[in-house]
Amino acid sequence: MRAACFLLLAALLLTAPVAAQSAITFPQGVASGDVTDSQAMIWARTSVPAFARIEYGTSQALGTVWPSAGRAAEDTDLTAKIDLGNLRPATRYFYRVVAEQGDQRGASLVGSFVTAPPAGDAADVTFAWSADTSERFKPFTIYDAIRSQQPQFFLFLGDTLYADVDCDARTLAAYRSCSQHNREDEAFQRFARSTSISAIWDDHEVANNFDRTHDRLPLGRRAFLEYWPIRTVEGEPGRMYRSFRWGRALEIFILDARQYRSPPFQRDDAEKTLLGAAQKQWLLRGLEASTAAFKVIASSVPLKYHGADSWEGYTTERNEVIDFITKRNIHRVVFLTADVHYAAVLRYKEGFVEAIVGPMGMLISSRRNVAGEPETEFSFNSSFTFGVVRVSGTALVIEIYDVNNRLLHRTIVDP
Repeated sequence: MRAACFLLLAALLLTAPVAAQSAITFPQGVASGDVTDSQAMIWARTSVPAFARIEYGTSQALGTVWPSAGRAAEDTDLTAKIDLGNLRPATRYFYRVVAEQGDQRGASLVGSFVTAPPAGDAADVTFAWSADTSERFKPFTIYDAIRSQQPQFFLFLGDTLYADVDCDARTLAAYRSCSQHNREDEAFQRFARSTSISAIWDDHEVANNFDRTHDRLPLGRRAFLEYWPIRTVEGEPGRMYRSFRWGRALEIFILDARQYRSPPFQRDDAEKTLLGAAQKQWLLRGLEASTAAFKVIASSVPLKYHGADSWEGYTTERNEVIDFITKRNIHRVVFLTADVHYAAVLRYKEGFVEAIVGPMGMLISSRRNVAGEPETEFSFNSSFTFGVVRVSGTALVIEIYDVNNRLLHRTIVDP
């Protein structure tokens, strides 16, 4: 009987003419994120409290209703996240979110994402990354340029909003309101419907250059986790550092460079940390164990030449990580970073490449700190920028583009 009821509900959801008579809307659109070879987090925010379900399939006809519902409630600012599972690897899926409350109903526009290939499969991959979007610079037209590159996923490396600058946020309500305003951007919503996004925060989600001692850290973190499709770890609801595999080619390590960091004025010795002890050991163990052809470390802040708020202010720990990579002969390590509002590529003597991009929508730096440094291959500060990584066979290529989709620089990471 229960199975028959569920089939009836599924049929109603898939056949009812929701678009024309929708009372429930999705003012910030929908998004997918933290995609693996079998799972994807789906995010939505509704206009009123509602139950949310996902219709999905391998074409825009959809055809399947995921049995687990999410609740867009007041205590999550009407956001809902649903972990969609049992997916096929290396497959493009389409989805929409259907919301119901009493006699009110509505459906989102259709989005899509691509699942990862199995870890043992050789598969080409293209993905993009960037950071830094202030509400004052809407519309974020750069998202249309990124979308045209057809990335299989996007790494959003922090400053996803400027809560301290645009909103002077000091309460949970203010952090949420700032998130709403940024996510109303139509170019962003088009982009979020086209690919999955794996996001991490930096400082402006809370306050400029904040560290673990900041009293509003829990408020900014709560709003950030409510507004992004991040899969948290059971028993560690505030943890955001994570990794995922993309076939034989890639393993991505996304670092949280904020909530565990020591204050910048602390003496730079073994006690001072950017990552915290648990995250640092997770990273080192993961790098050593990875069988991926390329190990990509996604850090919201750069490695060198950028002062106390970057890894430069935590040189003891930075050098420990670099020494571990070199002494354990971990090859093909690439650092992707952001935060400093200009683009650059550096090749370090230790054998790895760092590529910096951004902003996507914020003031562009008048200075390029790495210009003239011996490791610097390229630097640029005349436009908003984003990066694209292409892996094919045994080669990894990094490309940097401006807001008009003009290629600025290409570099090949030695196989």
